[in-house]
Amino acid sequence: MSPPSCMGRAGRRLAPAPTLRECIFLGAMLDRIHDIWGQRAPYADSEWPSRLDEHVVEEPERWVQSACVLCSHGCSLDIGVKSGRMVAVRGRVIDRVNRGRLGPKGLHGWVANHSSDRLTRPLVRRDARLIETTWDEALAEVVARSKEVGAKYGSGAIGFYCSGQMMLEEYYALAQIARAGIGTPHLDGNTRLCTATASAALIESFGSDGSPGSYSDYDSTDAIFMVGHNMAETQTVLWSRILDRRRGPRPPRLIVVDPRTTPTAICGHDPEPISPSSTG
Repeated sequence: MSPPSCMGRAGRRLAPAPTLRECIFLGAMLDRIHDIWGQRAPYADSEWPSRLDEHVVEEPERWVQSACVLCSHGCSLDIGVKSGRMVAVRGRVIDRVNRGRLGPKGLHGWVANHSSDRLTRPLVRRDARLIETTWDEALAEVVARSKEVGAKYGSGAIGFYCSGQMMLEEYYALAQIARAGIGTPHLDGNTRLCTATASAALIESFGSDGSPGSYSDYDSTDAIFMVGHNMAETQTVLWSRILDRRRGPRPPRLIVVDPRTTPTAICGHDPEPISPSSTG
């Protein structure tokens, strides 16, 4: 098998191509699938050093400021646009959350937008088969079925379970449709399900379900205590921040309590970052 091809920051091939193990340790300039946390930037008691992570397929005509919505960290990024299509992403180095870094999802997830098997038209089920249709026909089907259910069982028979990735204005509009329009009280979102335990723990511990700390606390803290939180795989950019502090001159203590041996427990104590794939 030939060595993996590793790409430069602008998507240009580097020659000669390093081996897979070399890719793992060479940092942000190369393969961020295998080296998910990128290069180390050791520091202590100062602002987290910036690092530009970017994935460019074609040279964009313009950059549009946005944010990554693929995990809960809140990384700021720029989207490169050409002919109305996404062709690049890059982290925003001035942003205090990620300082230019992006995780593997933020760097590569957008490429699926151009997949040849991505759905481009709505489907309706006819005789146990999914058939392509127009948006008008699909929405008319939703309206007709909703009216049928409401007339037969009442408005309380209709419920909404929505994504956790919508904007505040979209949540407000949906609430008006559900409660004022249809008249159902059954409206919930993924945000409550996926953060219910965290919210309950915060209320019990601090009296509020909002976190009392900030990301900047990681820059000066003396200890980090993680209970059931596999940050190395679920919040890769924040984990980079901890690894950089741990490589600095005054590393904080890291305590991990988890029923599994996760990369968070392993990599946080290793002198060099390692790939999660090597932990089994």
